[in-house]
Amino acid sequence: MPTGLLPAAGFAALVAVGGLITCFPSIAEATTAVTVALAVTGFVAAWPLGGRDFSWWPVLAAVGVFLMYGAPVIASGEATFAGYIKLDDTSTWLAFTDHVLTYGHGTGGLNPSSYEAVVQINLSAGYPLGAFIPLGVGHELTGMDAAWLFQPYMALMAALMALVFSEVARPVIPDVRTRAAVVFVAAQPALLIGYAFWGGLKEVATALLVATLAASAAWLADPDRSVSLRSAIPVPVAAGAALIGVMGLGGVPWLIAVAIGVLVLVGIEAATARRGRGGAGTGRPVPRTRTFLMRAGLAGAGIALVGLPTVLAAGQFFSPDQGPLTSGEELGNLIGPLSPAQYVGPWPVGDFRVEPGAVWVTVMLVGAGLIGAGVGLYAALLRRSWPLLLLVAGTGLGSLIVWSVGSPWVQGKALAAGAASFLLLAMVGIAVLLTEPRLFAGKGKGEVREQQAPDRYRRESAPTAGLLRTLRLAGALLLVVPAGVLASTVLAYDEAWLAPRAQLAELERIGEDFAGQGPALMTEYQPYGVRHFLRQLDAEGSSELRRRSVPRRDGSEAQKGAWSDTDELVLDPAREGLLTYRTLVLRRSPWQSRPPSPYVPVRRGEYYDVWQRPGAFDSGDLIVHRSFGTPEDPGATPACARIAAVASKAGPVGTVVAAPAPETATSDFTDHPSDWVPDPAAGTLTPLSDGSAGAEVTLPSSGEWRVWIGGSVRGEVSVTINGVEAGSVRNRLNNHAQFIELDRLTLERGLQRIEVDYRRGGMPRPATGAYPFGIGPVVLTRRDRQDRLIRLPSADSDRLCGRRLDWVEGLR
Repeated sequence: MPTGLLPAAGFAALVAVGGLITCFPSIAEATTAVTVALAVTGFVAAWPLGGRDFSWWPVLAAVGVFLMYGAPVIASGEATFAGYIKLDDTSTWLAFTDHVLTYGHGTGGLNPSSYEAVVQINLSAGYPLGAFIPLGVGHELTGMDAAWLFQPYMALMAALMALVFSEVARPVIPDVRTRAAVVFVAAQPALLIGYAFWGGLKEVATALLVATLAASAAWLADPDRSVSLRSAIPVPVAAGAALIGVMGLGGVPWLIAVAIGVLVLVGIEAATARRGRGGAGTGRPVPRTRTFLMRAGLAGAGIALVGLPTVLAAGQFFSPDQGPLTSGEELGNLIGPLSPAQYVGPWPVGDFRVEPGAVWVTVMLVGAGLIGAGVGLYAALLRRSWPLLLLVAGTGLGSLIVWSVGSPWVQGKALAAGAASFLLLAMVGIAVLLTEPRLFAGKGKGEVREQQAPDRYRRESAPTAGLLRTLRLAGALLLVVPAGVLASTVLAYDEAWLAPRAQLAELERIGEDFAGQGPALMTEYQPYGVRHFLRQLDAEGSSELRRRSVPRRDGSEAQKGAWSDTDELVLDPAREGLLTYRTLVLRRSPWQSRPPSPYVPVRRGEYYDVWQRPGAFDSGDLIVHRSFGTPEDPGATPACARIAAVASKAGPVGTVVAAPAPETATSDFTDHPSDWVPDPAAGTLTPLSDGSAGAEVTLPSSGEWRVWIGGSVRGEVSVTINGVEAGSVRNRLNNHAQFIELDRLTLERGLQRIEVDYRRGGMPRPATGAYPFGIGPVVLTRRDRQDRLIRLPSADSDRLCGRRLDWVEGLR
């Protein structure tokens, strides 16, 4: 087996064997143990490990590719992942990863929760799980949460693809250093990088496995190789079965395309032999059709035997909704249908879903890429580089099949999965023009013919120096292609959406510390919390995929992505209200009310507070819960009559419980740069340039105040109050209606002058580009204890008159 193919073959075997094991829920937990056993067996069987054709240059290229795919996370200095908020699919991938090595494709035995819902709905529809098995194995081997391994895992797959590319390009580019440069660029087409930077796990896995399948299939059929049956069959079987495990029946078009390519390859070799240009004249053996058909049949049977059980494990083919897969109107998370020109490789814009601003530059890059690909195709034919041709044709035809029947959303995935192979062909063409231009001027078309020709013939057919210079100049001009590819990667790096590591790590700790103490509720839209980190609490989100309705008091249900205050939710457990949940995991916010009296704080964190009620709780004891305030201020001073009404419902022997509300002051922006976009309804400003905005707020009392700023920050935001620094924050993304807590200041009552300074920053910091988010408002809250409650006999409820309260309850 070619050295560069070995790691990718091992990856494919891990997916294929793991997929077969996880078809049986009772033994799914043995997947990691079996994987380790296979790896140890492989080392023992191959010992000593020397004797292989090895060079460090392909390894360096693969490391470079790994660094490019991991660049935003690596440069951030935190183990996190890209694509946060932009696409929440990664939270689903993490849920699948958590599930597959424990339950396989089974969905029984899970308590109702957002995690259970996302797993059950998708897996019962046959969703393929192959791409998540290596990630799960990595989690179990390292003990690290899968969320922190997610981006390295995708980068590793891209690096393995680069190693396969190096082997595939070897016949055309024998110089190992040139080949390393070629595959370094080819493995990072803008579209595949873009998908990887928003969690496109399956697209990267598909690109790797199709490359592995094509390379191994060509190796199987190449008549120049005397390959034993035992050596030839396992790799294409593993790659093909893994492709089915990752894509389900969606991988079949690529299997068919590669199979067609292999048949064409054998036909070409047979025709060549019959015309007399093979056999003894060139040393090329005549293809043995019967042997090939036997091998092809065994490979196909092996793929079906290992791969199809993963498709059938859930009892039906994956098709939760044919609309998203085939509808011409279904865009998914795209803005519009992607351009086929993105298949070429370069696409100089930070977000692959939009058209680049410099249209003429894009046209030039795409045109140069097409020319390079044409040259690469000619060079591959001259050098009879069947693996490269099979890779390009197999991925291209497979992507075309998927494109022809899929929705725009699916078409984008097809383009991404095949773009790297096309870019490899273009880079091969450019490299040959620069390093071996004689190939196109009569030499290199057949090394055997040239070796047999007399010196006089070779001198007469030697290309002129002028022609060689022209070819090299053409290659130099085509270097705009790799330049465009690298520029596209840099732009995507600048516009990455990085997940807030510290915030999610706090959820991870909460999930570990309170495991089994559910069900739990999050009122913030936080799919990574309820689908992954808090899965052991049977958590649900009030605006997330869930089993319980969690109705609001106005009769509605929270829309996806929305935040709800606990006072906005129905309490009655009989109506699946708030009191259904033993544990509340609430995002810290100046607008968050204190939960009802049955809940007590059990943990205060930097980002989240955890509240719990007793496990054995009679909700009938809580007769009435009356909240005050507004959405922007949970507290108010209610009229005495409203308090008395609550007391009357509690009865003469009942109890009144009140939650004092800390003072809250929300600022209004008074001035800002002319190009900043205000949103008066939300109280935000969207900064389109560096600058400062002014705001004012009046404080009702003197004392220590917490400073908060709403929204999300891409660059850096600093807040000063009366010239005193109140804190700063850089690159923090928030979901809807959430705040960033800054410092605490001691302030005097009265008017306060606030300044909000925004600096976008830029390279080398990642994730500072793209259209900025709205920031604001600035909110100040008194540092009072929110857990303190006032309990009075209902007859003494008038003692609450004139006090600032969050809510009042009447208890039996």
